[in-house]
Amino acid sequence: MANLSALSQGEERFCETIRAKDSALRAFLAAYSLTNPININQWLRYLTDIKNCLGNLNNDLSFMATLLIKDYLYRRFQIADFDAAAKPQGAPGIDVECQTADGKRIIGELKTTKPYQPGFGAAQRTTILKDLSRLVATPADHRFMFVIDPDAFRALCTKSFSSKAIGVEVIDLITGDAFVCA
Repeated sequence: MANLSALSQGEERFCETIRAKDSALRAFLAAYSLTNPININQWLRYLTDIKNCLGNLNNDLSFMATLLIKDYLYRRFQIADFDAAAKPQGAPGIDVECQTADGKRIIGELKTTKPYQPGFGAAQRTTILKDLSRLVATPADHRFMFVIDPDAFRALCTKSFSSKAIGVEVIDLITGDAFVCA
């Protein structure tokens, strides 16, 4: 999705916010560095300032992945009215809800999670299973679990996850790999 005219005004604003964070971080890094020898107070201030420049980076990452979802849905279903900026990142509920031109309902969950360990850590696993259960329980014609990490994709394709998400299609947004849980 290289064409900016395909973005909504809200999506463009979100992208500009990310661009502003990038500029602030670049300016900060050009002006400051870690001291040698180690000065704990300076290092803490340095890291805090980086964190302040970036804000909630997870929300930015999730938003960009949602733009990839928009592109995927357009290519596969010709969905043209999905706005990645319409729902705040991290808001509760289904991450993606839209309809095809012929009225078929599409729902999806997005996971930007990098597995803490093979098969996910305990808290990650609990959250993912909750999202998969919500996908299975929600009426829809198409159900998706979108991921951006190859290890997450591989883990979701295993029987321990796929057997709990019958009919959910797992999509790796980076590689385009797909797997239908059965």
